[in-house]
Amino acid sequence: MNKSKKLIIALSICIVMFCSCDKDTEPYTEYPVPEWTVESPWLMPNSFTAIVAIPDNISIYARDDDKIAAFINDECRGIGTLVKSEDGTKQVYYITIRASDAESGEIIFKYYNARLAYLYQSKQTVAFETDGTYGTYDSPVILDLEYL
Repeated sequence: MNKSKKLIIALSICIVMFCSCDKDTEPYTEYPVPEWTVESPWLMPNSFTAIVAIPDNISIYARDDDKIAAFINDECRGIGTLVKSEDGTKQVYYITIRASDAESGEIIFKYYNARLAYLYQSKQTVAFETDGTYGTYDSPVILDLEYL
C-alpha cells in the first residue's frame, strides 16, 4: 500500500473518531437574574463581614453586574458589593451578613454569573460569629463554588 492510501485511511479513521465523540447531553440550566433581598435587617442587630473572591476558572466570565449573597437557612442575610483595585486586576466582594441575637447558623454563599446566567453555591460553610470577619481585602477567601 502506498503512502497516500495509508494517509487517506488514517485521516478517515481520525474523522470518524472525531465525529463520533459524544457531546455534552446535559447542558447547564440558565437562571434568571436573582432578586435577593435581606428581609427585616433592623431585626438582626448582629453582623459578620465576609470578603470573598470568585475562583479563576469562573472569574474569567465575570462582569460588573454579577451578584453574590450570603444565606443562613436558605434566607438571604447579606448582599455583596463588588470592589475593584484601581487597575482592575483585583476584584473582591464585601458582604455584611446579618443575624439575630439567638442565631448561630452556618453561612453559605451563592454567586450569579450574569454573562453565563449560571448560579453557583459555595461548597464550604462558615459559622456566623458576631462582629467576625471572614477574609481580608489583601487575602480574600476564594470561594469553592459548585454549579446548582
